[in-house]
Amino acid sequence: MLTSFFRYLYGYVRVRLTGYSPERFLNLCKAHEIEIWDLQNNGGYYEMNLSIRDFRRLKPLRKKAKAHLQVTERHGLPFFLHHYRHRKMFAVGILLCIAFLYTMSLFIWNIHIEGNYSRTTNVILDYLESEHIVHGMKKSQVDCKEIQSMIRIEFPDIIWVSAEIKGTRLIIRIRENMDSLAEEAAVSGEEPRDILASKEGIITSVLVRSGVSQVQVGDEVEEGQLLVLGRIDILGDSGEVMGYQYTAADADVYASTSYTYYDEFVLSHEVRHPTGKKRHGFYAKVGGKTISLKLRPGFETFSTVNTEYPLKLTENFYLPLTFGTTIYEEYEIYTESYPEEEARAIAEENLKEFLEILIEKGVQIVENNVKIEVDANTCTAYGTITALEEIGSYSPTEVLEEAPEPLEDEK
Repeated sequence: MLTSFFRYLYGYVRVRLTGYSPERFLNLCKAHEIEIWDLQNNGGYYEMNLSIRDFRRLKPLRKKAKAHLQVTERHGLPFFLHHYRHRKMFAVGILLCIAFLYTMSLFIWNIHIEGNYSRTTNVILDYLESEHIVHGMKKSQVDCKEIQSMIRIEFPDIIWVSAEIKGTRLIIRIRENMDSLAEEAAVSGEEPRDILASKEGIITSVLVRSGVSQVQVGDEVEEGQLLVLGRIDILGDSGEVMGYQYTAADADVYASTSYTYYDEFVLSHEVRHPTGKKRHGFYAKVGGKTISLKLRPGFETFSTVNTEYPLKLTENFYLPLTFGTTIYEEYEIYTESYPEEEARAIAEENLKEFLEILIEKGVQIVENNVKIEVDANTCTAYGTITALEEIGSYSPTEVLEEAPEPLEDEK
């Protein structure tokens, strides 16, 4: 496909070969590296395709072989442009269309919201409009980081926001605090439930809003242990259990917990060093077909980066044309070893990422007892992390059918 594209781009002709010795002419073409394709022997003459450039080189060969050439067909872009050379408005229209599409691609024509449930799209769009983020604005005026910050500040129940520009669309993805919504729904449904310990720890505080607490501050609990019971005993005048009342247990139970941390990696590693040599390729996607102008990089080891530029106007109107670029960059692989300071920095960064994940889950770090040791071959980080976190998890309450029978002397 790539060869056909270049042949059309530069133009080619189909010629009819006659004369005293056409075979000698063909041999001369091969000796002078003149490319011939679609060669056909029609008995008294030959037909073949030649590029315009090679056709112009045939004059001395024709005289030497006493051959006669007649052009029967012309193909390619040069002939197309020559045929329409007097239709100036056609060319002007093409240029105006390209200019129009380019101008339209400089603006935001659609703002798309994803991931919203409790907040409607219109509510978010109205807020963005009040901050002058509207359809038809220039893409160069859009600050995605600022949009992310504004939405998080305006809507506290949105815990994560991502804004990016794709073509002429501003795509905003959000994530709401669905856990809190689910908990509120469960409470409002009044389904009987208990609160169990999600992990072991030492209780530091208990705040019960509904249910019966089964633990106190200072108690050591195991994973799965009952913390708050969703069944309340109904007592008679004598203190006997007359029946039960069920509720959705609701409480904040915090405990001091411990995490074991271990991370180890070898100091020797492979490093890619770019040589600075690059090659570029281009391609276009028209409908479902791809016209590729990618070149062979000619490198033994290289990285490839593809960048696509789709053409589209709105969310529901995509132009069937996408341009892309390919960059091949050569690199060489060397085996190196981390120095001690860099190894410690990597271990600290890994630990920092681990702690940030805990913090995102609502865990409060109280004490960090992780040590980092570097020997001749490895770097090891190990120790414990003391944290303060809510350990309650919900479980259905066991519903008892009847109250226990009173004793005979109490009847």
